[in-house]
Amino acid sequence: MFFSPKPLQFRSLDSVQDMRNMFTSNKEWNISFAGCGFLSVYYFGVYGCLLERAHDLVDRTTKICGASSGALIAVMIACQISPEKCYENLMKLANEARKGTLGSLHPSFNLLKLTRDLLERELPNNAHILASGKLCVSLTRISDGENVLVSEFDSKSDLIQALLCSCFFPIYCGVVPPSYHGTRYVDGALSNNLPYFSEKNTITVSPFSGESDICPYDNPFYFHEVRHSNVSIYVNFANVHRVIQAFFPPEPEIMAEIYQHGYKDALMFLKQNDYLKMDSPLTHNNKLCSFSHPYNAHNLAVGNTEQLVPATRQNGLLNKHKAHLPPQFIQKVSYSESKKKHGWIGELFVVRLITSLLMVCVLPVEVVYFRLLRAADWLPTMPSDLLWLWGLIMQMIGLTCRRLWSKGSPYAPPKAAS
Repeated sequence: MFFSPKPLQFRSLDSVQDMRNMFTSNKEWNISFAGCGFLSVYYFGVYGCLLERAHDLVDRTTKICGASSGALIAVMIACQISPEKCYENLMKLANEARKGTLGSLHPSFNLLKLTRDLLERELPNNAHILASGKLCVSLTRISDGENVLVSEFDSKSDLIQALLCSCFFPIYCGVVPPSYHGTRYVDGALSNNLPYFSEKNTITVSPFSGESDICPYDNPFYFHEVRHSNVSIYVNFANVHRVIQAFFPPEPEIMAEIYQHGYKDALMFLKQNDYLKMDSPLTHNNKLCSFSHPYNAHNLAVGNTEQLVPATRQNGLLNKHKAHLPPQFIQKVSYSESKKKHGWIGELFVVRLITSLLMVCVLPVEVVYFRLLRAADWLPTMPSDLLWLWGLIMQMIGLTCRRLWSKGSPYAPPKAAS
């Protein structure tokens, strides 16, 4: 189902009390995740916290919205994939992005293909049934730049295609955007990065510090605030660093920290809105690791928010009856990925020097080789894609000519004498 979103509006800053009052009622909720690339690891921490501390809030969620990578975590929640499984898959994807000499810009890294393989492998066969009516994917239509929200899906492949269109960031993911139901779309974050933002019962989540309901807290002495596609972002050095991390994944240890910060920020949100039940059996004495990385400046701002007990999962699916799995899965995945990259041999100066020299010689050959592989994969859809590109170029030329020949233009042709 397609429908046009409402005009962009922004929630009042004094709406905290209203949300707190709604938490005490049995009102249904929406959750909206902003697009953020590899920083979506932050969302897995938020997801884990909501499952552990506010599972009924997740159960009362009627719309799970997202754009770009936010749509990926939204579909994982809708299909009840565990945060641990999501985290493990993202770490593997980030490791692939770090393999090449140029990182995620290396031609060997095909983000859309890897994402498609991940979704086909992890989503259940009835994913489109679970997602229809509950999941809301934000898309940006190429023809007019308008935002389109999709919430009904005919099949699993139809759902995956919509998600791939929402994740396609021009140039970074390629030149020719994918199509959905015969129409070309690009990253939904370019037109509406937080669907349902204006609704009072929508919980907004963003890994960039700003005025979203769940987001990092940086130094309050920020220089400026910008609002892009419904997302409030403070202009500071921390957010600039996060933007870079969104396109170029950081080291496994840093991604583990971001996961933990997502959990703690969600826990702070629940506590500020008086949603935590202090007599919950989840209040154990397992301590959250202390990190020195300044991803979140309010690590110790909430009293007992250092308690973390992820719930047990089986085969990546939720198990609501157990809640005693220790947080070793984060350390295990991060350590295994870090161990693949680091070693004492790689620290030797001579080895690093030889590697750098070989890199200069091998890189052009790698680029040509992987570009040829991309071209071979492109062959089946090349005619239709080239036809679309030709039509787009002709449309741009026609638009430019009409503007040049418009009334008052110095390039307009002289009027005929009457």
